Amino acid sequence: MEEVLNVANVSKIYPSGKKANDGINLKVEDGEIVGIIGPNGAGKTTLLRQALGLLKPTGGVISILGEDISLNPLIIKKEVGYAPQYPLYFPSLTVEETIGFALRLRGIKGESLTRKLSEIIDFLNLGKVKKYYGYQLSPGLIKLMLIGVALAQVNRLLILDEPTSMIDIVNKTHLWEKLSQFKNNKAILIASHDMNEVKRLCDRVYVIVDGKIIVEGSPTEISFLLKLPCEIKFSSLDNEHIRKFFEDKHVEYTLEGMVFTFSVDTLSLGIDMVKQVNDITPINYIQFEAPLFEAAVRKLLEGKNGKN
Repeated sequence: MEEVLNVANVSKIYPSGKKANDGINLKVEDGEIVGIIGPNGAGKTTLLRQALGLLKPTGGVISILGEDISLNPLIIKKEVGYAPQYPLYFPSLTVEETIGFALRLRGIKGESLTRKLSEIIDFLNLGKVKKYYGYQLSPGLIKLMLIGVALAQVNRLLILDEPTSMIDIVNKTHLWEKLSQFKNNKAILIASHDMNEVKRLCDRVYVIVDGKIIVEGSPTEISFLLKLPCEIKFSSLDNEHIRKFFEDKHVEYTLEGMVFTFSVDTLSLGIDMVKQVNDITPINYIQFEAPLFEAAVRKLLEGKNGKN
């Protein structure tokens, strides 16, 4: 996959001496969704603003498709679509007019504009409100309209800051499904506080605290990395011997139909126990449930805050 965004050792220090971020290294490749998560004030929006050329780093280099944005800022206008966290819109323009205006800024006209506008409206499920003016929209619909503006702008990189905040669960789920499809030929960077959103959408996640990346990996990797309890389900044809095994080991379990379920402190411990069971009687079904991603992130942030 081609690297679309590269953030290399980027820092931002304000004149007051406050560090907004410190030595950030991050990349987003074509065909993937990357998430940035962390507590309020951690530096997520600062990093997005730097990637958009809205805030100049104190040090480091940000590149889009190999081009240093400080040397070629026009590449941002050419390649990037952006939806901000807080709704900014034209109350006297309709949804169609607002998104259409963004398409015209990209030089799209005529039939191409009509077709592209229709695609974006359908993509975001905005057909019923496309003639509504901005002042008639709820905050959630305004947010969807702004994502439509970002989709009108984007060529290779889509940057979304809290994309589904204020959006109802039906439209949120619809958007998640569409973004999962949309990433096939785009790179997407998301900053979010919604752990369900991050787990559902993101191929990789960067956790940022006090302006520094403290861990990076897939949601599953981060969950297992912190060694939280995980759940294991399995079945075999010899329930009595398995019951005796659990009783001898003093392990609590449940049995529903033919499926045993038990929890262990770490994945490695669970794998070892499954091997012991399989030595007694062959296992014909097994399923490992990763720890909850939200619980993993909470533990990570609590541990970090405890060190500060």
